[in-house]
Amino acid sequence: MTESFESLRALLSDAGYTFVEPPIVHDARVFVELAGEDLRRRLFLTSAPDGTELALRPDYTIPVCLDHLANGPARRRSNYAYLGPVFRQRPGESGEFLQAGVESLGRSDRATADADILALALAAAERLGVKRTTLRIGDSALFAAVLDALDLTKPWRARLARTFGDPKRLRMLIKKAANGSGTTPGIDRKAAEKRAQALLSESSLGTIGSRTAKEIADRVAEKAALAAGISERARNALDAFLAIEGSPKQALKSLRALAKREKLNLTTVADRFERRIDAFAKHGIDTGTLTFAADFGRRLDYYTGFVFEIHDPKRRDGRQIIGGGRYDRLIALIGHGQSIPAVGFAIWLDRIGRRS
Repeated sequence: MTESFESLRALLSDAGYTFVEPPIVHDARVFVELAGEDLRRRLFLTSAPDGTELALRPDYTIPVCLDHLANGPARRRSNYAYLGPVFRQRPGESGEFLQAGVESLGRSDRATADADILALALAAAERLGVKRTTLRIGDSALFAAVLDALDLTKPWRARLARTFGDPKRLRMLIKKAANGSGTTPGIDRKAAEKRAQALLSESSLGTIGSRTAKEIADRVAEKAALAAGISERARNALDAFLAIEGSPKQALKSLRALAKREKLNLTTVADRFERRIDAFAKHGIDTGTLTFAADFGRRLDYYTGFVFEIHDPKRRDGRQIIGGGRYDRLIALIGHGQSIPAVGFAIWLDRIGRRS
């Protein structure tokens, strides 16, 4: 395996990626705030002398981006590679395992960058001895565009967007939402805020549960919108979109047909998807061997578009051996304030060569 790792290092270095080794220990908040409370139970946690909660890095992407910000202008174009230990509580698997991968920051030619990353990931799998792989791709930007094009209230757009990446739960949520009237009752926001303010005054409180009168009125309006559900048209369009699956070209055809049938403005994202398909072909990737699934995404706020998983069909557990995608929002969420083009992938080295 050492020989395979050296071959992998050579591949990534020759592709223009500089190996880095960011700190192992970080403030736990950066992982929890960016990946959600669900990640907390999988972290290895400890405390600093001042009481700050610390965590061993569960992956490399966030630490590499933090290292990038600490060592120069955020918008500079940089390519990083890594190979080292990460720490995550995993039932039935070791909590410490090796991970390799790359992060490409600052490239504005997104379609070409996505294709470069996918081609490099496939080459990495081959260097590690996985000759025949299966590959699934998705695009969260397509789902976001469908939500924006439908007659959905802001609370429902937000709730559905947060659930994307969990196909079973998302379909159940859409079904539940369609049981409402689909029509939000008219709410006088000023009157609701006045009533809340009167209640606060009568109770001699400035807030209730730390909420101001405006926040209380906003919450009343949000609950009313959520109770109203979504229209039958919205449900049908969402169900039709999430059912799209097949080769990228077949998926694009189905997407354009859906947009025409439901009168959805999806031209921009469909054209972007098509440019990515063309970029794949120019890199020698047989797009006919790729499977696109419209319901495939990642439940992380910073992923913004193209995602992929590479599988070894000989593995009985079906777990990916390589996963990656585009995460343009991550640098902004860390604290820079601006979105920076970013795409990369990670390799679960402990899964290479193992079939369980």
